[in-house]
Amino acid sequence: MFLPCIKNKDPLIRRRKGELAQARELVLSALDKALAAVDSYHTVKRNIKRRSPSRYDICGATEEVPGEVLVVGAGKACPKMALAVEQVFGDKISYGFVNVLRGTENVVRTAKIKLNPAGHPLPDEGSLKGGREILNMVSRTDRGELLLVLISGGGSALVEFPMEGIPLGDLIKTNRVLVSCGANIREINTIRKHISRIKGGRLLQATRSDRVISLIISDVVGDPLDSIASGPTAPDETTFTDALEVIHKYSLEDKLPDSVLEVIRRGVRGEIPETPKPGDTIFDKASNYIIANNRLAVSAMESFFKSKGVRVLNLGSRIEGEAREVGRVMASILKSVSIDSLPLEPPAALVFGGETTVTLRGEGVGGRNQELALAMVDELSETEAVVAASLGTDGIDGASDAAGALVDSMSKEDSSRLGMKASDYLNRNDSNTFFSKLGDVIITGPTLTNVTDVFASIVLG
Repeated sequence: MFLPCIKNKDPLIRRRKGELAQARELVLSALDKALAAVDSYHTVKRNIKRRSPSRYDICGATEEVPGEVLVVGAGKACPKMALAVEQVFGDKISYGFVNVLRGTENVVRTAKIKLNPAGHPLPDEGSLKGGREILNMVSRTDRGELLLVLISGGGSALVEFPMEGIPLGDLIKTNRVLVSCGANIREINTIRKHISRIKGGRLLQATRSDRVISLIISDVVGDPLDSIASGPTAPDETTFTDALEVIHKYSLEDKLPDSVLEVIRRGVRGEIPETPKPGDTIFDKASNYIIANNRLAVSAMESFFKSKGVRVLNLGSRIEGEAREVGRVMASILKSVSIDSLPLEPPAALVFGGETTVTLRGEGVGGRNQELALAMVDELSETEAVVAASLGTDGIDGASDAAGALVDSMSKEDSSRLGMKASDYLNRNDSNTFFSKLGDVIITGPTLTNVTDVFASIVLG
């Protein structure tokens, strides 16, 4: 099974000579190690082992599986997750139905698990078709049947079955409003979960199976179970009242569809049952396992650099904030390492993960990873032999075909020769155009995994 990787690695390295070429190779190789560490197929295979016809080791726990296995799920990583599960459980699988990113449904061939194409970042007919099919399937499960749920980033849009009275058009409009109103992911999901019949633990609530295991690849900083794909098998601490407060906080009363507002208000009045809460006995039959996350990817980069004799500063997997501001701070740290040998003496690497945000000020093409790199261009021009790169692990950075971008000590000099100023492109949010002209976009294509973003950098001198 193929591993995700940087497809244009060699051309990116050949753009430089000497130490900068060496530094580029090290940074790009570190990013490849990060992608390999969270590959969805191999991650599943590492976490599930068949010990006998009915006994399995699943994420360190022994599970007796005497009956059949039903597989459902949704997410960008699910095609390869489904293939791995099918190979491990074999003829025990009775049937499966998993929603995947449209265009990736034919990347692998599964025999018993149907890969259903669906929309992202906005739900579509495929999302609703999958939600309806999955709910019908789990409601018909036998008590002795194992329900195996595959969950990864993108699942919130890729599978949906809204409350009665909410048509697809209103669902799409709601998602557009929520992602542009300034709300954080928890607030967005508070509303999403309360207009859905599948999110916020409702998928688990719908099944008759006595045993439910969820394998989860996390795309949310901190790995909160209730936020990854809006927590279809996790308890929900939020309420309809909380959802209404989010609407008031961001003045969404005149922006959200009437059908959505009506469902929220009916829920506040107690006319629609709440999502299942922590302590509900339905969760006694469920186990939710995080099998890959950003921390795993960042640790792989750290190990790689150390294996090359490079000192490493690992800033963890919780970096958030405005992409351009994070980029400027990281450039300043790298400049300090290069000029002052602080906080580390070269050769030294700085790695981290997380998820930044972009405030749209212009109409350019780009994404948060490329914008982060673009903000570093001017600062790094004062260094020598410094290379940095930011990458979206799903292979898609914003509204572009790039996964991210690479920047080094000579990027400003290169752009000046082409008549480009990094600040102009930053003002237009046009990072993809800038790095495409330089030849420094990073291309992976869809990686079929998603653990948010990773950043790798090195100072050789």
